[in-house]
Amino acid sequence: MRALNKFIVFSGFLFLALFFWRLNVLLFYNDGGISLLRELTGLTIHHYHYGLLIVLMASLLIIFFRNGLFSVGLMGFGLGSVFDSFISRLFRNSGRMGEIINYNNAIIPTTILFFIIVLMAGIFCLMESKNRKSL
Repeated sequence: MRALNKFIVFSGFLFLALFFWRLNVLLFYNDGGISLLRELTGLTIHHYHYGLLIVLMASLLIIFFRNGLFSVGLMGFGLGSVFDSFISRLFRNSGRMGEIINYNNAIIPTTILFFIIVLMAGIFCLMESKNRKSL
């Protein structure tokens, strides 16, 4: 499998996670509402937690099976889910609305972080391509 294909799938799913979670929060939780899962369990579960579970699944697929486009896409979506919450979690909040305000205010630094991740992935993609050519 070509490094460029993996790079495109990884980057695409990374940004898909950003758009998915931002749209989800905007449409359903921007008014401070809570999810059904949080309401039933009392646990403060964020997409950060879902992302870690997705990264775990993708890692196990890559380690024990192969790094096909499915596992690469899963890794991109999982990391996108984690890093979408990463910057907003650095700031203290006061209650549910403070949490939403921090999350919404973090969109620009989060987007910059995503572009840095894609840049790093692009560098590794180029390194892998050059390494294959030298073999």
